[in-house]
Amino acid sequence: MRITLRNFGHEFQSIVTELVNAGHNDNEIRQSLQENHSIIVSQRTLTRRKEDWGLILHASQQIADTEEHIKKYFDQGLTYSQIHHALTTSHNYTHSKRTLQRKITAMQLSRRLDDLDTARVTIEAVVSCVMHLHLTPEGRNVGYRLALINRTLDPDGVENRAKRVLKRRVFKTPGPNYIWSADGHDKLKKFGITLYGFIDAWSRKILGIYVHITNNDPRHIGYYYLQLVKEIGGIPRRTSTDKGTETIHLAGHQINLTQQYNEECIDPTQSHLFTKSTHNQKIECLWSQLMKQYNSELINKLFTAIEESFYDPQDPLEQLLFIYLWVPLVQRSLDDWTNNYNTYKRRLDKKSSLPTRCSADWCFNYPEEQGGEQGLIKVPGEAADALEKEFYPEGDELLRTTPKWFSDIISDLQAAFNLAIPIVTVHNVWDVFTVLNKAIQAYDTAWLSDPSNDPSLSIAARCDRALKITQTV
Repeated sequence: MRITLRNFGHEFQSIVTELVNAGHNDNEIRQSLQENHSIIVSQRTLTRRKEDWGLILHASQQIADTEEHIKKYFDQGLTYSQIHHALTTSHNYTHSKRTLQRKITAMQLSRRLDDLDTARVTIEAVVSCVMHLHLTPEGRNVGYRLALINRTLDPDGVENRAKRVLKRRVFKTPGPNYIWSADGHDKLKKFGITLYGFIDAWSRKILGIYVHITNNDPRHIGYYYLQLVKEIGGIPRRTSTDKGTETIHLAGHQINLTQQYNEECIDPTQSHLFTKSTHNQKIECLWSQLMKQYNSELINKLFTAIEESFYDPQDPLEQLLFIYLWVPLVQRSLDDWTNNYNTYKRRLDKKSSLPTRCSADWCFNYPEEQGGEQGLIKVPGEAADALEKEFYPEGDELLRTTPKWFSDIISDLQAAFNLAIPIVTVHNVWDVFTVLNKAIQAYDTAWLSDPSNDPSLSIAARCDRALKITQTV
């Protein structure tokens, strides 16, 4: 039955809106109305009604959202096929891969730009560096040449020695969210900073790295776990940690939620595995990479700062100020490192039983494309919220690394001394540290010069007491 604008009333608004949200074009919407509701609507009538219902603007917003998703996946290094799969699977994208390629071209997205294209270096500088490299042993691939000579001169000896090479255990798991490995990292503990991390064992995606002044408090680890459950939308089939007391809350939450939401699990107590640190392979491997790519340079910078007297770790005031500035700085820096790690495309490894030639993010989100099986046990956010409210009613305070009064004083000093503090980076952190330290000392000097003021209420004295309390807890 053909209907006019007057007959095509608001009772069809929800139907058309749903079709627009699903990414259908006008022809597909008209066809759906004809097949499912036995009505024939002209293109003009449909367009006018979409304008009345504000769906024309909605379509333009949908295009903007689609472009944002395309840019995000493109920046993550996904191929055209992977971007198309992600859009069609997660964002109701209905166009062909060829249309997507034209869209990417129209958005002027390109991975082929290098430092020469952007004029960051000159061709002369590149030639000079390459020629210099060829004059070094690294440039001549001495190791590979030596191995080739050995195989030529003594093939039997090379073969016999190869048989005695360390045989590593093969790590097998069906897919993402079957095993989450978690562990603490103490290499920065000498500076008062600790890390605790979670990684998905199959995809090797870093689920989270949390920076604090302690990683031995079971309340912290349990709280981190519940944040991940809410963020991901469920729990893994099993969690794996070492036998430290700091994992008691995590293990309890995992067993509790498994009992409630994993009907296939016969024995919920088996949903958490206490193991040796040397057997908790994936998270230990992550810490090894983190040490090489991030921590070593950071540790050197901190030792240099101490040697050059930028910072005295024995001074309670400077120690608290150091924590105030450095913990958020390290957290932001590690968030960036984590994003790069998760979006980096691994090279092909035919010997690995785990997915390669893809990024950790891709494997985690689309395991079926890599021959994996999704293991997530869905858990409503309300369940995690209930546990959080029961066990950690003051979660925000739990994560605080410096006393609230100290943060308030820093804010007051910035206003009182008209201090323009920039966003703290590794390049300016010691400048900011020096400025704030001088402001605190000026405040304390003025406070102590007044006989009516209590010396125990100076900032330095309060910092001393705060650290003593922290050390006794």
